[in-house]
Amino acid sequence: MDLSADWVSLLGHLDRNVTSGLLSPDTATVTDLMSSYRVPGVSIAVGHVSGQVWATGCGVTGGETSAPVTAGTAFAACSISKHVAAFGALLLVQEGVVDLDTDVDAYLTSWQLLDRAGRQSRVTVRQLLAHTAGLSDTWYRGYAADRAPSLVQVLEGSGLTTTPPVRATLLPGSRFRYSGSHYSVLQQLVADATGTPFEDLMRTLVLRPLAMADSSFDKRFPHQRPQLVARGHHVGGTRVPGGWRVQPEAAAAGLWSTPSDLLRLDLEIARAAAGDSTLLGRDLATEMWTPQIAGGGYGLGTEIDDRAGHRRFGHTGLNVGYTCFSYVWPDSGTAVAAMTNSEDGWELLTSIRAAADRRYATGVPAAPLGGVTGRYLLRDDCPIDIAVTDGHLTFAAAGQPPVALLAEPDGRHLHPGLDLEVRFRESDDGYLLELRQEGVTQTARSQ
Repeated sequence: MDLSADWVSLLGHLDRNVTSGLLSPDTATVTDLMSSYRVPGVSIAVGHVSGQVWATGCGVTGGETSAPVTAGTAFAACSISKHVAAFGALLLVQEGVVDLDTDVDAYLTSWQLLDRAGRQSRVTVRQLLAHTAGLSDTWYRGYAADRAPSLVQVLEGSGLTTTPPVRATLLPGSRFRYSGSHYSVLQQLVADATGTPFEDLMRTLVLRPLAMADSSFDKRFPHQRPQLVARGHHVGGTRVPGGWRVQPEAAAAGLWSTPSDLLRLDLEIARAAAGDSTLLGRDLATEMWTPQIAGGGYGLGTEIDDRAGHRRFGHTGLNVGYTCFSYVWPDSGTAVAAMTNSEDGWELLTSIRAAADRRYATGVPAAPLGGVTGRYLLRDDCPIDIAVTDGHLTFAAAGQPPVALLAEPDGRHLHPGLDLEVRFRESDDGYLLELRQEGVTQTARSQ
C-alpha cells in the first residue's frame, strides 16, 4: 500500500457532489475546493495499523505572521476532544478508578449535578460518555484569553460564563442528546476522582503513551508555540480576533492537535478492538464503537457508521474558527484525519472523507437467499416476514403487503418505494435483519 501515491491522486480528484457516495464527473483538486469555500489552510494525515503514515499540509496558517500549513501545524481539535477524553476515561475504568455504571455523584467532590428543581439526579459515567444523561443542551463557543471562566464556573453558570448552568433536564438513559455539557461533567469527574488536573491526567494517560507530541489539552499550549498554530477564521474568511478562543471545557472542545496525532488514537482503538493494544483491553475498546442506544450512531465518545460495507468510527468537530474529522475504517485498518482553520471547512472535509470512504470501506458478500427466509421481530408488535419469490427476496412488515426487494451488489436489499435498506448479518443462532431508514439502523432477530 502506497499511501502517498494514493492520496496525491485522491486529493487531485475530489468530488464536489458527495451526497450519493459515488464519484461524480464534477471533481476538483483540494486547492480548488479551498478556494471555493475560502478555507485558508487544511492539514491531512492517513495511517495504517502496520505503521505507515502519510501527511501533508495545504494553504496557510493565517493571522499577522501567516506561514505555510505543515504536518506539524496544530489546529483546534474541537469535538474530537470528546473522543480523546473518552479513551482516557476508559483507561481509568480499566484501572478500576471509576466504574461505567456508577452514579457520578460517587466521584464528584467539587460540584454537584442537580436537576432544574435543585434535586440530585442519578446519572452514570456511561451516560456521560454516550450523551444519554439528558444534560443541558450546550455548544461551547469559547472565550477571549483574558475572560475565560474556570470549569466549575462553567458548570455553575457563574462568573464570566456565557452558557447556562449544567443541569439534568431529560430522563437519564432515555434518549441520545449530543451536548458538550456531558463532557464538562466528565472532565470535572475524572479530575476529582484522581486528584489530578484534567490536562495533566490526559497527558499522562493518553497523549504521552500514544506519542501525540503535538497535542495538548492545556489552554496555554497555542500561546507557547504561536508560530506552529493555525489561526481560526469565521464564515467568509474573517479572522477570529486573537487567532483562537480559549476553551475551559477542555474535554468537550479544548484539545489542540494535528491530524497525524489524531490518527494515532483511532488506530490504537482499532488495534484494541482486535485485542492487539497494550493500552486498552478489547472489551472496553469494543464498547467505544458499540451504539449505546438501539439503532443509534454514537458509542462511548465515538461517532459510528456501523453499516456493513461502510463501517467507520471516530469523531467530527466544529469550534469557532475550525472544523475537523478523524475516522478509522477498521475492516481495512486505515485511519484518515483532516483539520481546517475555517468554519467554512466542512464541505471540503466531506469531500475528503467521501474519498476515504470509497477507498477504505470494504464490501460485504450477500447472504444466500434461502438462508435468510423466515420471521424476524423488530418489536413484539412488528414482525417482518422474509420469503423468496421468483429468485427475489420479498419483505412483508406487520399489516403491509409483501414487496419484492431490489438486490445490490454489496449485499443490501432496497425497498422499491420507501427509504429503507435491508441487510442480513450472521449471528451465533442464524441471521439478524438490519433495517436502515434516514441514517438510523434497527435490528430484528429471527424467530
